[in-house]
Amino acid sequence: MKRRYSRLLFFSLLVIVFVGGYYLWQEQVVARRPLPEGTRILVKTEYSVCGHEDIKETTPSQVKAATLYDLRLKYPSQEGWRSSREGEQVAVRRTLDNLCEQCSRVTHLGEKGGFITVVKGPAGVNGGVVRVTKTKVNTLPQELRAKAEKGLLDLPDEESLLQVLDSLEEGS
Repeated sequence: MKRRYSRLLFFSLLVIVFVGGYYLWQEQVVARRPLPEGTRILVKTEYSVCGHEDIKETTPSQVKAATLYDLRLKYPSQEGWRSSREGEQVAVRRTLDNLCEQCSRVTHLGEKGGFITVVKGPAGVNGGVVRVTKTKVNTLPQELRAKAEKGLLDLPDEESLLQVLDSLEEGS
């Protein structure tokens, strides 16, 4: 009885190995076929912190990739790239846990530990604290304090904030 089940298990595993091997072999055959004339390649990078996308459309000749295999060498999975063939189009995608190039150049003011902080990214996006200033949040007028606590104070740096505070003091 045990021998019968062990044979059944052995043959089941053997079938699974052969089916898996066949699937992988087919994937390699398809990946090494030349991309058809007129194929478009869509290269898409998603930035999870700011929510923006960078999309570029190109052709195999521009990327210098004649097959899907060549394309996977240019956009390796170790760097987070996933590629798929969708009819006349090949999509290459990745998601980065970062800010896009434009958002990484912008800063705004927020609050941390009771102090005003310079935060990377546009107002409302927390790309990380660049630095903590010496200005306490409770020295701000109520409206600016509420915006700073929510991370929505759309001023690029502490110098701009001091100019706003000076103009508010002159006005009162």
